[in-house]
Amino acid sequence: MDNTTKRTFRKAQATAPAAAPPPPGAGGARRLLPAMLLSLAGIATVAIAPGNANAAVLYNGWNYAIDSFNDGSGGTGFEERALAFRQIGQTGHFAISGDMPLTGTPYSARNGSVAVGDLFLNFSTHNLEVQSKFTDPAVFGIRFNQHNDSFGNLSGSNTTLGLFRDISVVDLASPQNGGYSTLQAYYDAGFGRPQKSMGDLDTPTNVIDYLGNGDMYANMASGTLVSGIIALSTVDLGNLGLDLGHFGAGAVGTAPLIGFSVDLSALPRGGFTAHFFEECINDGIALRAQVVPEPATFALFGIALAGATGRLRRKG
Repeated sequence: MDNTTKRTFRKAQATAPAAAPPPPGAGGARRLLPAMLLSLAGIATVAIAPGNANAAVLYNGWNYAIDSFNDGSGGTGFEERALAFRQIGQTGHFAISGDMPLTGTPYSARNGSVAVGDLFLNFSTHNLEVQSKFTDPAVFGIRFNQHNDSFGNLSGSNTTLGLFRDISVVDLASPQNGGYSTLQAYYDAGFGRPQKSMGDLDTPTNVIDYLGNGDMYANMASGTLVSGIIALSTVDLGNLGLDLGHFGAGAVGTAPLIGFSVDLSALPRGGFTAHFFEECINDGIALRAQVVPEPATFALFGIALAGATGRLRRKG
């Protein structure tokens, strides 16, 4: 390159227009996109995150809480082994495996038998160690057994089953059902177990932290009916993939098995603790699981994300 060419090249560099600056906000838009992605992901995570640690074991689509197999005071007829939950769409399926059938175990109780109490679902942030905390709007009850003593069912006249909100609970263990006056009395009788004490409430300390060691409330006294439930047979549960034999908790069809399904649309999303007791407080199980949003909810997240991404690209 000769001297004349060099001078011409330097002049051209000096007079060339500077590169156009990015449009206002373009850099901010690019920085905003990852933040929005994280925000939407965070919302999705919060929506499905369990509300409690030590969640039930997930196997074959079911959440299982496995209880001790030798903590049913009274022996045969009073042992509970497993509580399981599965969500399919907006239907929740529950199964209880134990020695006590729906009709109850014959006993010198006021109805001539002791039955399984109600199932309580706690979506709140607090424990249920005192009676008044069951009245929280985030605590629900499912009466699935027309033979128990709930809602003043003294002579078999109240057979209403279903999902209830705005509930109150009652202790009918002693003397009504010949059971323990307190949970501590059950432990004092030698039935506390160092592990699987009450399913997902693994130790007696876990149980006492959550439910206290005083009166236990196996039955609803009142409540507002939200929806009905559908009974599930052992065949139904087997077709839904329930596999208690995997845990040694009784293969489907070999032991008393209680099953039912409920519409989840009226329940909150997120983690919950479910538990039940026999009316005599001779055994019970707790399970920790979650109700997840239906797929349409996640589709809305996707639509929002796609729209946000498109707007940011147009700005860029």
